[in-house]
Amino acid sequence: MGIVLLGIIVFSASAYAQTVGEFSYRILPDKIVANTEGVLEVYVKGDLPAKIDNLIASSSDSHIIQIIGIKQNNDGYVTNVKIKAINAGTANIALAAPGFSSHEFPITIHSNNITPTNLFIKTTPSTFSMKEATQGYVSVELANQLGIPFKAKQDTIITLTTTDSNIINLKNTQLTIKQGEYFAIGQFEVKKDGSAQISASTMSLTAVSSAVTVSTVTTPQTIQLFVFPKKINNFQNSYGYVIAQLHDSAGNIAFAKEDITIPVQVTDSSKTQLPNTSGENPLVSANAPIVIKKGSYWGFTTVSVNTGVTSTYDVSISPKGYMVSADAQLQTMTLNMFADNSAVLDLLPIIATGQKELIGIMHLEDTTGNPIMAADDLQIEVVSSDTNSLSIDKAKLDKGTGAALVFGKVGTFANSPTLKVITLNTQTLSAPIITPTKESVALVAEPLLPKILSNEDFPLALYLTNAGVYSYFTTDASPIFSPRDVFQTESKTLQKDQSIVLFNSKSLKTGPIALSIEAGDYATNLSLDSSSSTPASISLAYPEKIISNFGNTFSMQLLDSQQNPVFMDKDTQIKLVSSDPSILDVPENVVIKQSNYYSFFNVTAKQAGNAELAVLANDIPLSKFEVVVTSVLPTIGIISNDYVNPNTTFEASLTAQYNNAPMSGLKVDWNAEGAKIQSMESITDKDGKAKITLLSQDPNKVNIKATVSGGIFSTTSVDKQVTVNQPLTTQNTPAQNTLNINGFSIFGINPLFIVIPAGAAGAGIILKKKNMLDGITQKINLLEKISEIKERITTLRAK
Repeated sequence: MGIVLLGIIVFSASAYAQTVGEFSYRILPDKIVANTEGVLEVYVKGDLPAKIDNLIASSSDSHIIQIIGIKQNNDGYVTNVKIKAINAGTANIALAAPGFSSHEFPITIHSNNITPTNLFIKTTPSTFSMKEATQGYVSVELANQLGIPFKAKQDTIITLTTTDSNIINLKNTQLTIKQGEYFAIGQFEVKKDGSAQISASTMSLTAVSSAVTVSTVTTPQTIQLFVFPKKINNFQNSYGYVIAQLHDSAGNIAFAKEDITIPVQVTDSSKTQLPNTSGENPLVSANAPIVIKKGSYWGFTTVSVNTGVTSTYDVSISPKGYMVSADAQLQTMTLNMFADNSAVLDLLPIIATGQKELIGIMHLEDTTGNPIMAADDLQIEVVSSDTNSLSIDKAKLDKGTGAALVFGKVGTFANSPTLKVITLNTQTLSAPIITPTKESVALVAEPLLPKILSNEDFPLALYLTNAGVYSYFTTDASPIFSPRDVFQTESKTLQKDQSIVLFNSKSLKTGPIALSIEAGDYATNLSLDSSSSTPASISLAYPEKIISNFGNTFSMQLLDSQQNPVFMDKDTQIKLVSSDPSILDVPENVVIKQSNYYSFFNVTAKQAGNAELAVLANDIPLSKFEVVVTSVLPTIGIISNDYVNPNTTFEASLTAQYNNAPMSGLKVDWNAEGAKIQSMESITDKDGKAKITLLSQDPNKVNIKATVSGGIFSTTSVDKQVTVNQPLTTQNTPAQNTLNINGFSIFGINPLFIVIPAGAAGAGIILKKKNMLDGITQKINLLEKISEIKERITTLRAK
């Protein structure tokens, strides 16, 4: 019984010592969108495909990805895991199968941009004085989940309301975004002092609003809010800085005429918490109000977070008698990392005062932008290209902190010196320094829409401000826009006493563009950033190397300028051209169907080599992809005698292996020269063998050739040459039946020929191995003669 158990143990150890396989996979298409389905192709890692039986796949988050099917393809070498994308996000997929190492990897699901999910609203202008112009515009646009403007698939009714009709008179209470368009515009008029909201709503989307402020006096100065760094570590009461700058009504930096106290509020953006200014909130707190001293233009305070608090917080200010900028956000993170070699400088607007000013905040972050804390006390140097215009003090960070104030001596003239932060990865940035300006009349240009689409018309507004207050044009002027190669607008004259003029415009370039506008004595600049919902590039998903004679599936999808998948609004045909069809054969066309965003297609890899796959579509730049095709060749050989006799039947067999394993089911094509094929096997058997029977005909040699193909293997051949034995030459000498001492012979055969039986046996073996013994025995009947000789010797000895 003990022996049996030992045998089992040894067998088990031997079985488990075998090599464990590894998974490879591909996601089709490359980018899967929420509320759609995709395929995960799973196959064996290595040069030779093999089947994966009993594969199991699971998702770490079924709210993002669900596994809805697992099935092998026709040849069994690829297992298709069908997945359903539920929501945008990232989930891990785990794979396991008998004989394989388990594997886990993430898949990111992209937002679905096929339907509108957001409303955007904008009022232009948003600040009025009852002593100046009172006419304004309100725009509402549709956007998808990615925040890209979305063209309506049907007329969409938008309802406009105001929180105080005594302040704002809506000339349009209902707007229609027409099918194929993405925005609508209405008008309003301000009637009295105060602040009110204009809201836009529709049946299926969340309502949005925009504020309008009206005053009878000059527009108050504005407190501009900054929060640096944007992310702080929540370890050991880390802190960030809240900075306030005073700006005049035209947006220029201004000097305080008295001390300005600015309360700071911090609220959790995910769940409402009590605002605080000095520690009322035990989690996150502004340590003190900000104070901008008389004669200065900036002030600061710190925001602290208690250990372990992870969230995103809105930081706002509420000074009396001043307008304020938009709220800023602060994110707290749990990353207990210490380092001292990766610093980043966040610059503030700088004015040429000739004095030492707060010019920015230095903080530490890793390569991904996450906050880290100083492992030791640090002094970080910032080198200025022009110390006359700006000379920077070293930034001091105490051990365990992640941010510090940065001060510098500023010159008295405008300049833009280059700053270099001496750190692990040197940061280079420009520091624009402006001179103090007086309030004056200024030309303002801004789009009526929050976001615009490239190559689509949108309204651009031009108006004047007088001391920062929306006003009227004082003279006629014809504005000039540049550059004209990337921006088009209609020609129109600005007429005296007009308050706001709309220009039908178009950005010809996706992404940011800088516009210059001149109108008479006035000039202004405008930065536009346009998006695109139309296809801008082609993405092709295919293996890094593909195997000839093996089924290969490619996926194709079109991407917009932000590299997001695009759903087709009609069937879209894409043309394919292979640079070498003898290597890679592809279909002429692939069609992505209407309302879909990808298409699968099969390619045929014929032989090893490289081929360029060109992909062409209307209104999209040419895309080229390099495809590498490799071949899998079996090890083959022919086994047969090296020598055969003339007119003799003999056999030969082909063996086919890969990595020392027999390959069955391969097709074998035989060819023989110098011999007639009697029978042959055309398919390798379970041992990887195929036999052929031949009749030698050529007097000198026989050539045997076998060509093997089939399965995933490329066609390969092997040949062998077999030598045909030549007939022995003999003399017709009468047989002697006597014993001769000088010429000793027995029945005409010299016994020295056989030497001794052992020698004869050895010679016989040698002749047998060379297939020569048959010919000799046919000529002289050697075996029979040897038998007779042995009997004669026995008789002589007896006498």
